[in-house]
Amino acid sequence: MVKVLITNATILTLSRKHDLIINNGYIYINDGVIKAIGSGEVPEELHYSELLISGRGRVVVPGVASGYTRISTYPIRHVLRSLGDEKVYEYLSTLSRVDIYYSAVLAFTELLYRGVTSLMISDIYLDDIARAANDVGMSVVLASPLNIKLRDYDPYHEFKLVMHRWHGRFDNILGAAAFYGDPDEREISLDDYPGGKVFVIGSNDLERLKKLARDDVVAIDPLKETPTALSVIRTYRTLSMWRPFQGFGIGDSATYDIFDMLRTLSRAGHSSLDLLFSAASSTTSMIGLDSFNCIEEGKKANIIIYNFTEPPAWPLINSVEAVTNALVGSELKVESAIVGDNILVDGGEVLSVGSDLIKKATARLESIIKGFIK
Repeated sequence: MVKVLITNATILTLSRKHDLIINNGYIYINDGVIKAIGSGEVPEELHYSELLISGRGRVVVPGVASGYTRISTYPIRHVLRSLGDEKVYEYLSTLSRVDIYYSAVLAFTELLYRGVTSLMISDIYLDDIARAANDVGMSVVLASPLNIKLRDYDPYHEFKLVMHRWHGRFDNILGAAAFYGDPDEREISLDDYPGGKVFVIGSNDLERLKKLARDDVVAIDPLKETPTALSVIRTYRTLSMWRPFQGFGIGDSATYDIFDMLRTLSRAGHSSLDLLFSAASSTTSMIGLDSFNCIEEGKKANIIIYNFTEPPAWPLINSVEAVTNALVGSELKVESAIVGDNILVDGGEVLSVGSDLIKKATARLESIIKGFIK
């Protein structure tokens, strides 16, 4: 990876070590890690970067995260609400590992365009989703749904594949476990899942979850108000219950746009800064990717660049309120994205996914969709 220097940018750090907004700022990245960040004149020793990115008229922010994501249903997301569980399971049972890989590539491409760089994914065939994430350059936590009931599918086998092949071997891929409903204490024993998070989706018994493992269990869409010490992710299903510092997740929504969720809550009166902090810093940390959760020295690069020289972002007013309101309130297209030691988006185009792969993926999946949905 080349040494990257971003200059003359407005930086929203979301860091507790730096000012929230750095005007006329620079960021120096080496080996995928932020080595220097500051304002004004760039130190002479940083002038010899191999890639210089002008940040004039640009706003640099951390990429946001989805704390719960489904990939297998991405191709049918526009009709998912009209299908019952039985029909969805029928669709999933027709998919091969190759189909899931292509679904992941397409979903990751859309997510990058929308500023999402980190994900917790609970789904089938996670080994192939890991391969797609590594190819595209996304940072993912792959949580095998261990109590899922799907014909001819073994979630424990998939969990072992992810833990043995990916977890700890790649900086951008971690393994985890997931449960739906209220698993019993034997099922959720953390001793069985060393080094990984445990995600519980749609639980009613939050006090018990809190006692089991306060720091390692994350509740997704709990159906009751939660103990303050419990980490919580909200999707559209329980978005009206969201509180500051809780996280966000796309789930299996028809739109794979975290910012649509933020706009909904902004219109309800929530602070844009609170929403962005939760979407980027809180959610990223909850799913176990702390090293990507803000822009500061020592953190891995997780950087999105937006162009504020023209509408809908224009004008660039260098205040926390103006910048965060513009980021949340405007539907902005990502101009550049740097994650770890990879430049994933440049000039508004995803570099890690070529047009040939997109055509191949859509052609394969379209034939499946047409055969499934009459």
